Amino acid sequence: MKSRQPFLPAALFSALTVLVSAGAAHAQPYVASPQTVAHIQETNPPDEAVAPLVYLASDALKGRMIGTPGNDSAAVYIANQFRLAGVHFLPGNNGYFQYFKRHFNAGGVDSGSAAMDVELRNVMGFIPGTDPVLQQQYIVLSAHYDHLGTTRHPRMVEGKLDSIYNGARDNASGTTAVIDAGRYFAKYPPRRSILFICYTAEEEGLIGSQWYADHPVFPLKQIVYNLNIDNASYDDTSLVTLVGLHRTSEDSAIISACRTYGLHVNNDPTGGSLFFESDNAPLATHGIPAPTYSMGMQAMDSTIFNRYHQLSDETGNMDFSYVVKWIRAYILAAQFIADEPAQPRWTPGDPYEKAWMKLYQP
Repeated sequence: MKSRQPFLPAALFSALTVLVSAGAAHAQPYVASPQTVAHIQETNPPDEAVAPLVYLASDALKGRMIGTPGNDSAAVYIANQFRLAGVHFLPGNNGYFQYFKRHFNAGGVDSGSAAMDVELRNVMGFIPGTDPVLQQQYIVLSAHYDHLGTTRHPRMVEGKLDSIYNGARDNASGTTAVIDAGRYFAKYPPRRSILFICYTAEEEGLIGSQWYADHPVFPLKQIVYNLNIDNASYDDTSLVTLVGLHRTSEDSAIISACRTYGLHVNNDPTGGSLFFESDNAPLATHGIPAPTYSMGMQAMDSTIFNRYHQLSDETGNMDFSYVVKWIRAYILAAQFIADEPAQPRWTPGDPYEKAWMKLYQP
């Protein structure tokens, strides 16, 4: 997660007719059928569900820093997982990739890198929805796949000499959930279409997600919700932290999905600042409801910071049973939202409500 100052749209206008047509906050209960739960388990048995996490956070990828072979390998791997699952590549794209270039000054996390132009790529695919009307709307499921690379100064960490920022929690876990969601929705498509995006260069300042927001493959007004994933670490395996809880109409969908797997939902433990530090922010500033789904955090304290952006963020010290439940709850939440008849929206009075009205006005 990278710090980012909030940007609030300044346009002021009256759009009560749009507000009425969008519908009120969703009140009906969300209940997963036994068949849906079985299908999520069938497409993502535990070993298969965590396999992308194990690979993406392995030493072989050397921390997935942009401009490195490890980052390139991660992008190719994600694209291959989409292809094997049956996720479609986007028309007009270069396969599953959205390429762009960015100049970076010397720096990085203790990397000694020189200034250079770097070719970057977001990895994207989609599944068309089944409803003839709602399929024109897209739910974005997103996570960043880059991390911090390596250090030139190895040190002893938890009994071993280490130099690789593996980024298991941040954010190989989130990328894995998006891959797993692709595997499920390719076999069991929902009513709305699903756009899967694995962003690059989040650690450098939300660069991949900002590029997509500025260069969308579908008009932004067709994207009606973004359930982003990002993680620092976790300190409570009974929780999912929803950064942006109480800000969109889809809280009940996400809470119900988590409850199905025995998980509770809490809000950003910082009081709201995390909302602007992940890849949900660029779409949110355009008016698209976009919270971030994270592993359970009671507080941003030493338990979190002992793993966040540390060499010790590895799969060997993760609770995989919790990870599997967390991933399955994410997939079910996306199912609920994608099948919801009413369009998602910001809650009344939210700072982005006016941008939402402007984006979706007839």
